[in-house]
Amino acid sequence: MRPMSASLALRRTMAAAGSFALLVVVAGCAMLGGSATGPSPVRPASSPSPAAYAATASASPTLDPALDPTVGPATPTPFADFSPINVFASPTPDPSRGPSPTDYFFGFDSRRPATTQGVDWLGAKAAGRIALVDGRIVTLAASADPMTLAGGEAVPNARTLDTTWSRWVVEPPGYGLDAKGNRYSDLSYWNLCGPGAATVALYYWQQLTGRPNVTGTAGYYVDPYAAEGAAWPSPGPSLPSSSGKRIGTYWSGSDRVNGFTANGRGFVMYMAMLSQPAAWSASGIAVFAGSSGTPLYPTRGASRQNIQAGLNWEISGQNASTWLEAWYTSVTRADPSLARDLQAAVTLDVGRDGVPVVVALDTFDLPNWQAGSSTPHTRHAVAIVGYDKTANPPTYTYLDTCGRSCNSRGGNQNCQVHVISQSAMVAAIMDRVGSGFVW
Repeated sequence: MRPMSASLALRRTMAAAGSFALLVVVAGCAMLGGSATGPSPVRPASSPSPAAYAATASASPTLDPALDPTVGPATPTPFADFSPINVFASPTPDPSRGPSPTDYFFGFDSRRPATTQGVDWLGAKAAGRIALVDGRIVTLAASADPMTLAGGEAVPNARTLDTTWSRWVVEPPGYGLDAKGNRYSDLSYWNLCGPGAATVALYYWQQLTGRPNVTGTAGYYVDPYAAEGAAWPSPGPSLPSSSGKRIGTYWSGSDRVNGFTANGRGFVMYMAMLSQPAAWSASGIAVFAGSSGTPLYPTRGASRQNIQAGLNWEISGQNASTWLEAWYTSVTRADPSLARDLQAAVTLDVGRDGVPVVVALDTFDLPNWQAGSSTPHTRHAVAIVGYDKTANPPTYTYLDTCGRSCNSRGGNQNCQVHVISQSAMVAAIMDRVGSGFVW
């Protein structure tokens, strides 16, 4: 039976939010860095027909600054297998820094100004009505069961996306040779799990919608201190140069410089250093300078908020009018129904729509970071690409782009596909430096 308090809780959290739309702070946070499987349940007899899957225009509406924030979304049609996801939980600041030097505290960053997502759009998102159908982002009819596929069958109880290519997305090491054989040393490369997780997620968007170009992006990359308005750090990275000018390291869609086929490094570096959503004056979702313009070396990585912004910017095709509401929003660790909402979000994104959920968490609870008493509490980001509600206990499957070069613990290998209990994934979000998830 559908929990009685679900839609009521949604309305109450909206009321508690007062007269403002949910703020998505696009600020500078650490690391922060298929085919169906399992049984497909019989579609409930009460589910709407496929005709109810009719959708509105695929493009997200242009945000209206005059939107009346007191007008909330329509109460979703109740379905036995779905309760609205709590995207309206009060935003909380990122947790205090952990013991690692890279666990930097992120506050407001004027170079990546605060933005809003409309209450109506958030309500449709919370109700599972924002869907990906035949490569188009659509808004489902209010009568459509969000846990029903376009063909009328129920979303499966277990699904893992094809990881043949994406499992090989491994961040470049902090020193060595680039894809052209040039020698370099750059400690910031150890902290690119946020751009790495975003690259994994966007690979699936490329396969389904044709953009962005994750598999073909290539070029030279220089740490964007200039774009951050900061001086080059001293000591700082040692990068290849030409005629006395830094040209940076070269990365492409695929390379074998580390003895294995690594995919997507060009796009990882693009997301870290060059992706620039509208209204940002700094480039890259990773943060290379403090709010006062002081250079940070190594980078403190990318926050959950920056990951969300970067994902939406690239999914929208870099459309300045629609990017804010292209697809992703956040659920923070403040959500009292986090475990239920994470499972629902993963079921929708992975099981129904075929795209990953990105999680900002604490490494302490991940199996590939276990090292007894020395297991670290470090801000991190991974991409959930699978789930199995029928397993005992239920599990998530995730990809971690931090390979052996930046995490040499016994449970971590390059290209590994990791499986974790759903309760442990929630614990990782709730642990010391966890933050939430982007779905």
